Amino acid sequence: MLINEAADALNLSIASRDDIDTAMTTGVNYPKGLLKWADEIGVKSVDNQLKILHSNSDDDRYKSSPLLIKMVKENTTFYT
Repeated sequence: MLINEAADALNLSIASRDDIDTAMTTGVNYPKGLLKWADEIGVKSVDNQLKILHSNSDDDRYKSSPLLIKMVKENTTFYT
């Protein structure tokens, strides 16, 4: 999921939250940024979907970003 990649980019300080979302809205023409979208879907829901994908495929690209895991535990969002 692209949201997971965006969370990893933020976690690794590759880009800021706003820069990641701006890149997706202006560069890829998405209607909203991935991190804003994650907040709307719910970080916990994103994490749950990744767990399902990972368990079904055993593909490490579906492992939740450490930042997503932390956010689920702390019940936080990207835009608080």
